[in-house]
Amino acid sequence: MLKRLRAVVACAVLGVAGLAGTGLSGAGAVGMILPAPPAGPPAQVGGLRVCEWGDTTYLLDRSGRVRSLTYARLVPDNRLWVRQSYDRAGRLTGLSVNWSGFAGRLLDVRGSFDARGRLVKETGFRARGVTTPLRSYLRAVPKGVTC
Repeated sequence: MLKRLRAVVACAVLGVAGLAGTGLSGAGAVGMILPAPPAGPPAQVGGLRVCEWGDTTYLLDRSGRVRSLTYARLVPDNRLWVRQSYDRAGRLTGLSVNWSGFAGRLLDVRGSFDARGRLVKETGFRARGVTTPLRSYLRAVPKGVTC
């Protein structure tokens, strides 16, 4: 999902930028073909490998442990974005949830977890009536994630 969103944004940016100085309007550029994105090895962020499986992005350390898991649900009038953070031992340490809808911001919360996986602190904003526990947004980390 995130790959598709990035591709759509890139196409929109390249399409608009490509029209500058050509005298073509957006309607006249419908048949334009955009260049393919460069292919290469998996991206790295701060020494962590980036892997994408479906709508989930994983950051793996050198030993192959998942250090971060991010997923998003993007629909026309709602956006849910969740990031889970893990320590070197593979234990959950943090969770960030950002949810907005057509009426505005619904949830923008960060949670901290202890070594036993218990929520010890929650900070941020919850709209009135949004009482869903943070744990309900957690996604299980699959065994053997590889790039």
